[in-house]
Amino acid sequence: MEQTKRGFGAWGWFLLLFGLLIFFSNGGFFADGTNIISPAVAGRLNVDQSLILTMNSIAGVVGVLVAIVAGQVNQRIGPSKVAAGCLILAGLGHIAACNAVNVPMYLVAMCFVGGGLSAGSFVGIGTLVAMWFPKKQGQAMSVVAMGSNFGTMLFVPLLSVLAATVGIPTGSIVCGGVAAVVGVVGMILLRDTPKQRGLYPDNVTEAEFKANYSTKPPEIADSGWTTGKLLRTKEVWLCVFSTGLLMLVQMGIMTQLVARNMEVGMDSTMATGVMSAIAVIGIIGSVIFGRIVFKLGIKKAGVLTGLLYIVAMLFNVSGVMPLVWVSLVVIGFLGAAAPNLMNSIPGSVFGRVGYAKVNSVVFPLTSIVYMLNFAVNGLIKKMFNSLSVAYIVFAVLAFISLLLVLALQDHKYDQDYMAAHKE
Repeated sequence: MEQTKRGFGAWGWFLLLFGLLIFFSNGGFFADGTNIISPAVAGRLNVDQSLILTMNSIAGVVGVLVAIVAGQVNQRIGPSKVAAGCLILAGLGHIAACNAVNVPMYLVAMCFVGGGLSAGSFVGIGTLVAMWFPKKQGQAMSVVAMGSNFGTMLFVPLLSVLAATVGIPTGSIVCGGVAAVVGVVGMILLRDTPKQRGLYPDNVTEAEFKANYSTKPPEIADSGWTTGKLLRTKEVWLCVFSTGLLMLVQMGIMTQLVARNMEVGMDSTMATGVMSAIAVIGIIGSVIFGRIVFKLGIKKAGVLTGLLYIVAMLFNVSGVMPLVWVSLVVIGFLGAAAPNLMNSIPGSVFGRVGYAKVNSVVFPLTSIVYMLNFAVNGLIKKMFNSLSVAYIVFAVLAFISLLLVLALQDHKYDQDYMAAHKE
């Protein structure tokens, strides 16, 4: 039975906009905001900025423990509470990090920021999107992932203004406080499954649901998966490394983009302004990428993303300014691609049924991979005093990701796909 076009629905849009705000916070508190926060904190604590970047990397990996706990809690209290609770945790952690009196305090606070936002984005929101939009994940995530671009476009300039006026410690109270309030709203209004709102997945009709979807209850059951079984499943590791490496590349670029722009000859004002400009391109790119996923499928979209990152990295290190500008446009266009694929690829391979259990294993492992971006940048900057080598490393990692995406078998465990294509 062919599915009719009914959009996301009012409650579906509420979920997607809440997810957008979590991704927005992730860009501001932990990813792109590092361009402003790390030098400000390093200056206030009188330590080398490379030390703060290393603390961020450690915090990212330690924050995986938060994600592991969130994955387990996700199966017990539901992804809506996890998503909202993690945003509250991250907001309070942001305040503590920016007001840290020493490096250990900063590290602990950033563990909660990194872990909270990663878990909220990919355990909480990732599971919710899989539950609500199993066959529209690419399109749904294109909306959610716009938050990363809005974070680049708005949050970094906002942090720059706050740093110059009231200072990062005071400014963080405003930003972190708003995040916590939004989290409380989500705690009240979000629901784990469309059924709890009297709706069906993908906002389809009852007839379409019965014809094209698995009716196996409950929607967040483990579907026979155990942690050990998942760790022995090839597709788990293909999902982990294909998307983890792409996220490492994306975060590695964006967390030090201002510094890289200054390396190629821009002044600080232009370097920061370019981040906002390419974020606008990213918003447009996010919509286009959602259509690419829908039209071409997950595998082709993943391969295309890898190819474009390779081209962008090589153009950027060429030293030819017209090619550098082209690379920045491509980087902007791909701003939401990696976060989209990080949810969409495992969601497409494993499907809605049992996804909470699958994600509790896949996401922490993927986090370990992409959180290493801070260490890669910090180590290379310390060894070579330049980020050009990092961009060459990113090109190699994008190529490896491309090969891993090609090795994936899409829909292999997707029970909705099987139900729709049953003989």
